[in-house]
Amino acid sequence: MSLQATACGVRGGLAPPRITLALALSAVALYLVAGAAPPGWVFDRTAVAQGEWWRLVTGHLVHSDAEHLLWDVAALVLIGWMLERRDPRVLIGGLLAGAAAVDAWLWLGLPELERYCGLSGVLNTLMVLLVAQLWRETRQPWVVILALVLLIKPIAELHSGQALLTHTAWPSVPSAHLAGLVAGLCVLPLRGPGAG
Repeated sequence: MSLQATACGVRGGLAPPRITLALALSAVALYLVAGAAPPGWVFDRTAVAQGEWWRLVTGHLVHSDAEHLLWDVAALVLIGWMLERRDPRVLIGGLLAGAAAVDAWLWLGLPELERYCGLSGVLNTLMVLLVAQLWRETRQPWVVILALVLLIKPIAELHSGQALLTHTAWPSVPSAHLAGLVAGLCVLPLRGPGAG
């Protein structure tokens, strides 16, 4: 591993990001085997209320169409790879916090929403953690700009009522993106002042 990589806190070097690749391949495999938004796997409020708790996890791994899958998996590979190289525990913590926050928001904050699928809310959690890590490593102005974009995007989506970058078969749920972002901000203090 180079001195620069060590100085920046990158521990994994070029090792394959096993957790990230496992999640990405799971999402792709589910789509190829079960198709778009398989009824037994999506977050479905009625089914969850009847005890089908697995949907709180699987709902994040299934997608409404191929474009939805492509965007989410591409973002997961990029963000997840960068986080996992630095500290796999941060990736795992972000995934758990993001999924829990999005599920809680869907259940409590959007009682009218019956069905949901996709990783985008959780990806916002991971992006917050990555931006914070990049800031600790570089202190470069471009990281501040990235952070501003990360904050402005879900607010703009809430205002417009749809995702800014994608148009998928199911309507976007911009508030799920914001729930993921808030989860990332809540997890940050748990890392400690010198973490990274």
